[in-house]
Amino acid sequence: MRIHIKQSVAISMAALGFFAAAGISQSTTVSAKSRVKVTSNAKLKTDAASRNVTFTGKAALWNKASALKGAKKVATTITLKDLAKAGRSSKNVRAYRVARTNRGRVYYKVVTFDGKDRGWIYGGRSRTNFAGGLKTYQTFQQTSLSSEMSNGNFQIANPGTANDNQTVTYKQPAWTQYKVGRQVTDSRPYANVSYKIDQAGTRTREGDQWVHISATSHGNSGADGWIRYSGLKPASNINSPIADNAVRINLVDSATGSSITSVDYTKTGAAKGSALGSNVNGTWRQLIPAPSSHKLLQHLQPTAILDLL
Repeated sequence: MRIHIKQSVAISMAALGFFAAAGISQSTTVSAKSRVKVTSNAKLKTDAASRNVTFTGKAALWNKASALKGAKKVATTITLKDLAKAGRSSKNVRAYRVARTNRGRVYYKVVTFDGKDRGWIYGGRSRTNFAGGLKTYQTFQQTSLSSEMSNGNFQIANPGTANDNQTVTYKQPAWTQYKVGRQVTDSRPYANVSYKIDQAGTRTREGDQWVHISATSHGNSGADGWIRYSGLKPASNINSPIADNAVRINLVDSATGSSITSVDYTKTGAAKGSALGSNVNGTWRQLIPAPSSHKLLQHLQPTAILDLL
């Protein structure tokens, strides 16, 4: 009887030892995970455009590297797939920091251009190539100029202050580079400036056409920049031929050098090269009267008109 009891105790102890060992093994695994730590965390310094990325949907977005203790998910893979398919360039993504863990995994900190989505995402094991939850993305596609673009002269169709992609000009096509905004906030001073188109392309997400414009007159270059092609119109008057019996007067803002308007003075029967007027002892005698229909010129003195010629 006593022998039987001792054997039972021994078997129970063996069983207890088995479970104790299993418990120790499990505890070791948890401890190993908790030792994951970041060994480097640096700002990315490569060319800004080369850090434009999009989500692959293979990894979620976290408030810190997902392998770290206490990491919280801020966007699911489903949400990121939807962002990758968004038709608005404001949802373009820029990577700006990179971190590596002691396990060799790389994480990138990213932000959408509108600043509404930000966090860390698994990016593979290389700090020179995006992988995992990210891939390189081209936000703008350069295209060749059409003959109309190459040969035409243009003006801003509806000058004003609206930030609608076709009223003012931009340093880059809107939302194609992170934190790169408008060239001017008010295009009205450039209402009558003539422009040539020297670059063209389309935004990847919207597929709309953008062009880069440069003023034909150097003094009016303040608004040179990008604008939607639909925001332009063929230039009028400034670039039209001047009749032999007319003189063209360009009114310019003396403070900015920007063109205000352009008006042709015409005299019936006048020949090319004939005089507009004469200056006798400091007195300007105008031979061609200013058009009464032009309100702005009604307020100009003849001497002021002379100064503009």
